[in-house]
This record gives sequence, C-alpha cells and structure tokens, in this order.
Amino acid sequence: MLDTKSRWPFGLSSGYFPRFLAISLLVFSALLFADEPVTRWVSSLPPVVEQVFQYVTKIGSAGWILLPALLVMVLSFLAIRSARFAAYANRLHTAASIGAFIFFVTAIPGLFGNLLKRLIGRARPVHLDEYGLFGFQPVFNDWSFQSIPSGHTTVVFAFSMGVIFLLPRLRLWMLAFALLGGISRIMVGAHFPTDVFAGILTGIIAAYAVRNYWLHRGWIFSQNENGEIVHNLKWKD
Repeated sequence: MLDTKSRWPFGLSSGYFPRFLAISLLVFSALLFADEPVTRWVSSLPPVVEQVFQYVTKIGSAGWILLPALLVMVLSFLAIRSARFAAYANRLHTAASIGAFIFFVTAIPGLFGNLLKRLIGRARPVHLDEYGLFGFQPVFNDWSFQSIPSGHTTVVFAFSMGVIFLLPRLRLWMLAFALLGGISRIMVGAHFPTDVFAGILTGIIAAYAVRNYWLHRGWIFSQNENGEIVHNLKWKD
C-alpha cells in the first residue's frame, strides 16, 4: 500500500484510483458514525488524559521539524562553500540534501492541508452541540471552523513519509509515530476521527507528490533499471 519505490501510494500508480476512492469513502463513512460518540467519550475522560496528550500532540507541530531542517540545510550549504571543510564535502552535501528534502516534504503538505481546511471550513468538536457534525463556514473562518483535514496529522504523516523515503527500514516506527500524533488530535478534542483520516491521506499523498517533483528535477531520487524510485544519497564518503 505504501510502496516507496512507486510513484504513488495505495496502488494509484497501477491505475487503481476508483478502488482507492471507494475504499476511502467507505472508511470515511464508517468513521463518520464514530465522530460524535468518540468525541463525547473523549470529553468525558479525566482531565489528566487531555493533559498528557497535550504534550504528545506537539509532535504534529511543524516548527520542531522545519527549523532544524532549515538550519541543517543552510549551515551545510555554507560549510560546503568553505575550503576549511573541503574534506567533508560529501557528508555536507548529503546533510544539506536531507535538510532541504525534509523541510519541503513537510512544509508543502502542511501548507496544502492548511489551505484545504480553510476552504472547507468544517466546525471543530468544540461546536458539536451547536452545529453537529456538519457545520461549515467555508473560506472566511477562524480556527474553530478549520477542522478537516487535521493540520497536525497532515504534517506528522508528511514528515514521517519523508523519513521513510530516505530510510525505508524505519517504516513501521515512523508510521506508528505519525499515528500517535493523529490520535492525539482526537484525544485533546481538537478534531473528529474523520478529520484525522483526511489528514493521513493528505499528508501521505502530498509527500509522494513532493518526492515525485524532486525525482522529476533529478534531486536526490532516480529510477533504477527496474523502474523503482530510490534515493542517491551517500551515507558514507
């Protein structure tokens, strides 16, 4: 389903878009029935649960990812241009490439997700009693009407896919990490389960789109003789 050597996830590279769409709609519909009971159950939990997940949910904040990635990219690039670090040129080039890719594979899906949720304008769980599951204020809205897709979930899944593209052996760990971030958005009462599901799809597919653009530009990624997409980074000199 998440074949990182293919252009798209979920079998989309093989022309299975109708099947993907049907399954996605089926899962979304099933989760829609869970939106209200799960939200009310979360609100009934002891305050300590929310307090714990308020810390966990920070893993979906873009800042802790983007700033270090940007610093690695810029500092490595500057070091490459200095004769003092000529002996480490290959390692610095690898570090700059990793920093740049992680920055953009996280930032672009995050921006796209934020644009989507502002355009859609779904009411967050805080408005459940007032508007129900289908309260919308498209385009012109505040944070309380920016529920779907979950921005934190989009960011953490995009970041995790970026890491997986470079280090496929970390696939299970990174997906578990991202899923924890998504679940935390439900547990702090910020999103419905359907919002998180939409964030998962948005983050993953947008991350593939960024990777594909880098492949098209010949940056980091290339296709081998079997048509598989692989990175060209050299972890050692």
